[in-house]
Amino acid sequence: MNKQYVFGMPRGRYYLSRSFRFFRTVAIVLAVCSLASNSVLAKDKNRNGGDEDEDPATVITVKDFRFKFEVNATALDAGIQVFIDADGWRELEILDPQGKRIFRSTAQGSIKEIGGGTELFLESDEPPLSEVPFSEQFELFPEGEYRFRGKGTGGEIIVGKTTLTHNIPAGPRLVSPLQGGPLQDPNNTVIVWEPVPPPNGSPIIGYQVLVVNANTGFVGLPKVTLDVMMPATATRMVVPPGFLLRDTEYEWEVLAIEAGGNQTLSTSFFRTAK
Repeated sequence: MNKQYVFGMPRGRYYLSRSFRFFRTVAIVLAVCSLASNSVLAKDKNRNGGDEDEDPATVITVKDFRFKFEVNATALDAGIQVFIDADGWRELEILDPQGKRIFRSTAQGSIKEIGGGTELFLESDEPPLSEVPFSEQFELFPEGEYRFRGKGTGGEIIVGKTTLTHNIPAGPRLVSPLQGGPLQDPNNTVIVWEPVPPPNGSPIIGYQVLVVNANTGFVGLPKVTLDVMMPATATRMVVPPGFLLRDTEYEWEVLAIEAGGNQTLSTSFFRTAK
């Protein structure tokens, strides 16, 4: 019987060689797909916590997270204040009690390169209560747990939470010195106020007293502030001799702080003698 040849090979051997190459190619493709699949599974496993012998992302609790109302009883306005203290974050966000994101910040460029952000103080606009009354502000910022989520520059997950209440203290009634009153002795000025009752049964935990020279004339130090935290039992504070300058106008304020962190301030002015 005559044998048929293809490219110098018997026809049967040609088809066998071609079939071998086909199955070898299929085997290689399947092997590559298997490796890719295993790689994806490994990434998913790491993302979801991985095996016990794998290191998941480090979770760190934020050092300090405060979310509170500040009310100015003299100017009759109010708004929200936020304070965050966390090591080296590159991204952060704040979620309200419904889980809705209400604030986000990202460190980029040179700020990210130097190690990211740490402390952050944020103050919302403080609209007059005649325009945005407490009822509307309470609707915008309901009572409940506000959560902090962040990502560190090393990939750490930063978490935290705090509780906002609607317990708003009254503004302290300022006794002396008052605007338009006698000139004050720079070495013997005493700040006096009346105690504030607990709002909705939430105790007053302290008073913050500030005395401010708002016009120093220096660009690098536009104002000088004496900032003192006083206990809840205090109703007076002596301004340290040497702080006040002669013939200078000062603004002063006292903030009543309730247990949840909400605070209300009252302000006045005085002038020192020559």
